[in-house]
Formats: sequence, structure tokens, C-alpha cells
Amino acid sequence: MYPTPAAQAAGWTIPDWCRATSISRASFYLLAQRPETVKLGRRTVVIESPRDYLARIANSQKVAGCSR
Repeated sequence: MYPTPAAQAAGWTIPDWCRATSISRASFYLLAQRPETVKLGRRTVVIESPRDYLARIANSQKVAGCSR
């Protein structure tokens, strides 16, 4: 079986998700709108893809009237 590309993964560890979005782990925990996560035992798995998360944040900024 071939490994799943990161863009198609069903879930990411926090370090992997942070690498995909180029933010630090500390910044992840400071996000005002965090991506969706689930706990699997002691592990936290991010179930919202980096692409979906960034699209959601961009759309929420457009709705709020923020533009860059």
C-alpha cells in the first residue's frame, strides 16, 4: 500500500499539521479559531485539512469585512 499524500490524509498530528501550514506548535495553540481536532487516547489528531482550515479562515475574514 502506498502512503497517503499529506493533502489527502484523514488526520494529522499537530507537528505534521504545523509543518504543512508553516506555523509553530506554540502558534497552533494560540490560534483564535483552531482547526477541528479529536482525541485518540492521549494523542490529538487534527481532522481538518490545512487547505480547508485556511479557506475557512480566509472566508471568515471576508465576511467580517477584513481585506488585505
